[in-house]
Formats: sequence, C-alpha cells, structure tokens
Amino acid sequence: MSRMFVLFAVAMADLPVHCMKSQIVGEWQLYMTPASDTRSSCGHRRPDAPKKQPALDMKEIEAKYTERRTVTFVDKGLNKVVAKHDGKEDYFSMVYDEGMEFNLDEKTFFAFSRFDLHPNLADPAKPLNISKCDETELGWYTTTDRKKFGCFYGKKAVPLPVKQALVNATKPIPDEPINQSTHEAKVALINTRATTWKAKAYGRFNGMSLAQMSRRAGHRRVREEADSEPRSFLQTGLTASASALKRSLDIMKSLPKSFDWRNKDGKDYTEPVMDQADCGSCYVVSTMHMLNARHRIKLGDDYDRERDLLSTAFPLFCSEYNQGCEGGFSNLVSRWSQDVGLVPARCKPYTTTGVCSLDEKCIGEDKRYRADGHRYVGGYYGKANAGDMMLELQNGPFAIGLAVNDDFMYYTEGVYKGSDMLPIEKTDGWLEMQHGVLLVGWGEEDGHKYWIVQNSWGPDWGEDGYFRITRGEYDSGVESSPEAADVIEDESNGARVSSFLAQLEKHTLAQLM
Repeated sequence: MSRMFVLFAVAMADLPVHCMKSQIVGEWQLYMTPASDTRSSCGHRRPDAPKKQPALDMKEIEAKYTERRTVTFVDKGLNKVVAKHDGKEDYFSMVYDEGMEFNLDEKTFFAFSRFDLHPNLADPAKPLNISKCDETELGWYTTTDRKKFGCFYGKKAVPLPVKQALVNATKPIPDEPINQSTHEAKVALINTRATTWKAKAYGRFNGMSLAQMSRRAGHRRVREEADSEPRSFLQTGLTASASALKRSLDIMKSLPKSFDWRNKDGKDYTEPVMDQADCGSCYVVSTMHMLNARHRIKLGDDYDRERDLLSTAFPLFCSEYNQGCEGGFSNLVSRWSQDVGLVPARCKPYTTTGVCSLDEKCIGEDKRYRADGHRYVGGYYGKANAGDMMLELQNGPFAIGLAVNDDFMYYTEGVYKGSDMLPIEKTDGWLEMQHGVLLVGWGEEDGHKYWIVQNSWGPDWGEDGYFRITRGEYDSGVESSPEAADVIEDESNGARVSSFLAQLEKHTLAQLM
C-alpha cells in the first residue's frame, strides 16, 4: 500500500541523530561539572533547538567539567544493557535512537547522542546530518534525592570506526494540494480491504498539501540513510521472548475482559480530547493527559480542575529535554517535570505559538507538584508487552508510541488493524515511531482484543477523538514504547520552578543588553 500520507504523523522525535544500542555498549569516559544546588540548562535552548546544540569545546570541557567517571555499558541480551562501575550494575536505557539515560553513584544521567550538521553541496535542500554515536551532546545529571544538579559530556573510550557514522539527508515535503476526490478514492479502497474498522474522508484535509498536513499535525523527520549501523540480533533472545509472551498471555487471562478510565466506578478520570493543531506536540499532550489523569485519580474527591489541572504548555515550550513543536518524547517530558516541576494549566494555557514564560504569581498559595518515577513500562526501552501494560494501566492512563500508516488518518470507527511489527527485543533495538497517544483502557469485540486510545486530533476524528487498535500483536508498534510517570507533591514547594524562571529571566535580560 502507498505511504502517501505518512507525513501526517505527529512528531515523537526530530533530532537528526540515529544511534543504536550496539553502538553505545562499551567503556565511556564521563566529564562532569561539580554538583550544584542550582539546575542548569547545560547550554541548551528552552525548548531545545535541533540546529543550535551547545558547542562541544574540549578545552572548555576539560577546564570546567573537572570530575571524571568511567562507566561501562554492558549488553546483557534481550535488549537489556546495564551501567557498570566499580563492580556494581545499575539502570541503563536507550531513549529511542536519540540518547541514553542511566544511573551511577546515586546520580541519574541523561544526554542526547551527538550529531553534526553539514551543508550538502550536491543538494542544498537536503542537509547532511552525521551521527556520532560514540559521543554525547552536553547532558544533565541529578542526584537521586533531587538536591544536586550538574552537566556532563560522555565519550567512548574506543571511538567507533568512521564508517559507522550515519549520514542522514532530509527530504523536502511535497507542497502540492490534495483534493477531496483523491481522499475519497483512497478511503473507498481502504474500506474494501479493512474488515474490523472503517475509514472516512475528513473534509478538513481537503486541499491541504502534505507539507500543510505535516505543519498542522506536527513535523516528522524523514531520512535517507546509509544502512551502516551494526546489527545485534541475539539468538538467546528468541527463547526468552517466548517466555515473556507466555507471561504476558497469563497476565491478560487473569484480568477482566474490559477496563476503561473513562468509566471507572462511574467516573471519568480523563481530560477532554484536544486538537494539538499545527504543532508537533503529541508527545507532551499525551504525557500531560497521563499526569493529569493520575493526579485526578490520586486526589480523588479533593480534585479541583480549576486549581489542580497541570499545564501542557509549560514543558512544551520550556523543557531543554525536548524540541517544542518540533517533537520530543513522553519519557523526557516526565523526566523534566520531575527535575523542574509542574505548574497549573491556568498559568500557562496551551497554544501552538508560545514561548517559554510564566507568571509565577499566578500560582499563588496553591500546592506545588512535580512528576515522579518516570519510567518505561517493562523497565527500559523495548522491554514492554501487553500484559505489563495492562498491569500498569490499572495505576492510570499512560503514554504510548505509534507507527502511523498512511490509512490511519482516515480512521473513523472499529478496531484498527495496521501493520504487525516485531517486538523491539527481536530487532536491532529500535523501532521507528512517529505519534504519541494516550492509552486509557482495553476491551474485546467478537473475540478481537483491542486497546482504547485517546488521540489529539480533536473530538471530530475517530470515535469522538478516540480509536481502538488491535491488542497483543504489536500492531503499528503500539506495545513497543509505553512510558509512565506519577504526580506527587513537590517537597521543595516549587523551588526548582522558581530557580528555572530566575535563570530564564537572567538569560533574557542578557540577550537584550
């Protein structure tokens, strides 16, 4: 089937870098700034800007990043890697194909993998992006008690061969308008083939070009790649996968046939479906709808929407861990909201053209909150399965990734069936996802198991803004990268948000002078 409309997918990732687990494993040297009471942007923009990464000046790094650590990332099979230091093993996870996070010495670290941008003399419309997977961009570390912060740079002890650098070229997005008759012809073809769901030609797409749809629903990175990264298919993973599948099936059998946070004990704990419009914010919308739902579940009858609803725009436009309307990851939204904090939605309403700003006086005497326990369901990126997801879902809705086929945009009702994909542990450690959505429940229809998922394309799309998708078969990668977090009262009473805003104001004044 044609993939004509794949660009409609909203952005889950847009840094022009592509690094695999097999390129990361090995010994690394970490250069760290001394721990400080004040958290720093570590040279990144707010939000992070793909084309304006902080300069990596080794003389400055060696002068200011005076603490050193050596850590070895060890491949344990089944897509699992651990961080090993002084004989102790600790947590490690890839962050999609764009970075890594790990724990070491009562500290937790995160950094994007390094990439360099170069002009393409042969075709200026297709800039070249070189992934340097044996280095990081400037990254962050935080003590596990959230009291000390610092920046770090990582470099592999033995550099990767130059031939393993990945060259990406950005494809231009077609800008020719697509008329309604073309949409309707495609929908007619889909409906002759689909057996469990129906498609519809939405009038709002009439006359839009692929470029316009991409801008409306977010930006997606489109690459032409040199397939030069090493592959790491582990035969030992196949037996263990069968064991994990059996465990998943056993969990699924032990739980009720249906579950839905829109009607849990007679209450709806979800936020209304929103339209993210022309901003690639799906990842932060799904994350904040997760955190808001879990916040409501935890507060119970004490929940007051006017007071307790948390802002989507604050992390969208302020987090250095994501790229604003150009994309990002749920796990990193939660991590930043854990490091910095959360603010009421009324103090930073959602918009598609905002900047990083906040009137902290708006918060007043209200309680302050932050995210906590940000995590990949299953333990690390690529470990989840349907059973683990059903268990986590009982704690509240959570964000998931989706590989969007061209027919998904036309979904209107039924149980969507896209493309079956392999579990990540049966691949080289990565599956491409483009869209972030919110998992709210599960069910079964005529023996067909499905997930219930909230989208962010408005309530006039799909089943009142929701869709159902095949459960337990990795359809469209729906079980590949589930990400969860919780909300707790901020023990610092918003001190990190205040510090963040003070730095922001100081930086803004410096730019004006």
